[in-house]
Amino acid sequence: MPDKLSKNYFGMNMIWWFGVVEDRNDPIKLGRVRVRCNTWHTEDKILLPTESLPWAQCIQPVTSAAISGIGRSPTGLVEGSWVFGFFMDGQEAQKPMVMGSLAGLPTEPPEDPDKEIGFSDPNEIFPLNEKNSKDEDGAPHPSQHDVKEKFHALNEPDVDRLARNDKREDPETELISPILAKKAADITTNSVIPHSQGTWDEEGSKYNAKYANNHVTRTESGHVFEVDDTPDNERIHEYHKAGTFKEISADGTTVTRIVKDNYTIIAGTDYVRIKGKANIHIDNDCNMYIGGDWNVNVVGNIDIRGKRIDLNKQTSSTGDTSSITT
Repeated sequence: MPDKLSKNYFGMNMIWWFGVVEDRNDPIKLGRVRVRCNTWHTEDKILLPTESLPWAQCIQPVTSAAISGIGRSPTGLVEGSWVFGFFMDGQEAQKPMVMGSLAGLPTEPPEDPDKEIGFSDPNEIFPLNEKNSKDEDGAPHPSQHDVKEKFHALNEPDVDRLARNDKREDPETELISPILAKKAADITTNSVIPHSQGTWDEEGSKYNAKYANNHVTRTESGHVFEVDDTPDNERIHEYHKAGTFKEISADGTTVTRIVKDNYTIIAGTDYVRIKGKANIHIDNDCNMYIGGDWNVNVVGNIDIRGKRIDLNKQTSSTGDTSSITT
């Protein structure tokens, strides 16, 4: 190989590093981050401000096309994340590439920005700690899953508690996650089955994950997605920070809870077949509009009960009706 080519060959002068993300607000929105590299950059932010650090490109997996918006956006890192990578341009150190992030076991909160010390989240959010667990209004920080008590992530691994099934010292609930506590507290019970046939209760979460079988994705605002491969307890769980969730247990039982309104729009035909029974409990009024015919075929008996039953027949195009009241 010619000497000139070998000197310019990619990788000949590549320098590896690890460091801390200090800025993710990429002006061209390409998923780049500014990283202060350990032993390469000074921690003194007066000598080397965050805004003087070069933008680092984040390498994506081959499962992401990374073209024309196809694939997953490279925006998972936050200020305070430890990352690993290399300088493509060697000693010039102006073309950093991020290969991945590094989980740790943080013991100290982020540095006070007024101290102008780098290798820390300048926004003082991560790692989560008692100081930043409440926002300015006294409410929990969004990443706290709306938990009422202060929650912080110091002195424990940077891996979600749901993935670790790490029991917290909580004598009241012994639950490992505010999500599990909220779901248990809001569970619905005593839904009525008509005509004195009893009641039914919402089924509780079957969470019983074993490390390292539960694959958890959690966002900074508190959304969570679990794919739990724990033997005999496989689950899929999708949770919105507001409390809406869908959980599929090992036997296929599915529980969906929607904390606000639900809209379902079907442009075509809707086909529903229930091979068991259907128990529906509505706490308020039920209104139904049918633009065409309503055909009902009941093999057994029909039992309709109410204080007043009105059957109205429309007798003209103007909406006039004749009624039968029982």
